[in-house]
Amino acid sequence: MTPKVISVGNISLGGTGKTPFTIRLTNYFLSQGKKVCVLSRGYKGKIGLETNVISDGENILMKPPLAADEPYMIAENCKGAIVITGKERADSAAYAMEHFRPDLFILDDGFQHKRMHRDLDILLLDHRKPISTGLPFPFGYLREFPKGIRRADIIVFTRADNTEVPSNVVPLVKDRPVFFSNIEFKGIRTADGRLLSAEDMQGKRCLGFAGIAGGGRFLAFLYENGINIVKNRQFPDHMHYCRKTLDKLEDISEHYKLDMIITTQKDFVKIPEDRRHKYAYAEIDIALNDGEGFFREIAKRID
Repeated sequence: MTPKVISVGNISLGGTGKTPFTIRLTNYFLSQGKKVCVLSRGYKGKIGLETNVISDGENILMKPPLAADEPYMIAENCKGAIVITGKERADSAAYAMEHFRPDLFILDDGFQHKRMHRDLDILLLDHRKPISTGLPFPFGYLREFPKGIRRADIIVFTRADNTEVPSNVVPLVKDRPVFFSNIEFKGIRTADGRLLSAEDMQGKRCLGFAGIAGGGRFLAFLYENGINIVKNRQFPDHMHYCRKTLDKLEDISEHYKLDMIITTQKDFVKIPEDRRHKYAYAEIDIALNDGEGFFREIAKRID
């Protein structure tokens, strides 16, 4: 049977939570007994943009800096999923069909990758500013003009404060299923595997840093969930953490006698394993306003 193809993407230049959402979607289908293959471009991975297997579904075969941070994070969080990177998703899919025979492909960040057929397009829009200035880069913060939203089969508004469709996109999402999601704080995961709650973190003074799109939002998220961030640093998206940068972070923590250095999981996986004992990351999940309805809508469209 021909595998179904689901794309997860956005129209902005980042910061809508594609990777956590891809993880949630992948784990759902794994729980349904599906053999899932995630296809990612592998942006910023040093292995290059040819077809590369990050995970074969049993073992993770490549780690950062060879593997890009996002596909590696997907492999780490989706045990049993095949994760393949490559600029040409169709080539990656052909390789997967020959070697793994998956039931389902999920295209991570695939909305603009029109060369590969998909059975379902899920589009993520930032609820607070879904089309930003309305202009594509370099004049604005979009990957394409807002009319591209009409290609989507399902719309999910992320970072949603309520369940109202923003007025400036109402005509673009008309007649499409619409859902709302938010990031749910699970706790602080330490390098030795402990999950600390907000209560466990009371009284601890921390350094927070992030190298993601919307790093400021991440730091605010920590504050909102009761994490005492005394000092913070922000880096560019897909930041590679060299020894000098990590030395500076650790010097700041030591100078101010801080208890913990906290980052995102996407950043944490790029820290060399021999230094990870000094770091922790915020563990998150995706909370949907109607999870059952969302997955029922997917099943209706791909079964």
